Amino acid sequence: MTNNREQKKRRTFAAIADAAATCFDNNGYDATSIETIARTAGVSAGTVYNYFGTKNAILAAIVTGQVDEIMGEAGESLDLAAENPVDALMPLLGIYLDRMTGYGPELLKELFRAGFDPTQTDLLADFVFADERVLVQLSDSLREMKLHGLLSPDVDIGGAALLIYSIVAVGLMMFISVPGTTPRQVRAVCSAQLELAFDGLGSSSDPLKG
Repeated sequence: MTNNREQKKRRTFAAIADAAATCFDNNGYDATSIETIARTAGVSAGTVYNYFGTKNAILAAIVTGQVDEIMGEAGESLDLAAENPVDALMPLLGIYLDRMTGYGPELLKELFRAGFDPTQTDLLADFVFADERVLVQLSDSLREMKLHGLLSPDVDIGGAALLIYSIVAVGLMMFISVPGTTPRQVRAVCSAQLELAFDGLGSSSDPLKG
């Protein structure tokens, strides 16, 4: 019985988070009420409050759940048999981009806004933790690439991970700020920027070298 109750709780939690993501993207964060989320999820408003309490808590759960899924899906995606670092890394970054653009521009816009808003103290810890997990995965991937000869031995892993993270962020910003931008275009832009970045990482004047 306990297992059944726990499974039901997890399903309800996920249903509310998914419904909220849809509502935020369709209607905007500010225009979406707890009652609207409840109707979309097929539960009562009281249930939403019991599980989350606030819209910010739901937003944090969306971010955490998304990162959990990305970490699981992207774990084995690095192509170490590739002939160059861009081809090695793009399967991993493609998962990041596909997951994030899959939510739609309005929800992504709210995630960016909340992530850079210092007044959203109840969200910042969750957002920082999510960023750190992605950076750790990028750093681990770059170390693997270095071991397989896909990166110069003197590339600074931490600096390179931050650079690549920034490239992904810029691609997502383009998705939410330029009307009509498709996920495929975001991938193409990120791939081109990666190629430039890795060209720089291979040069003797690169500041990311240790």
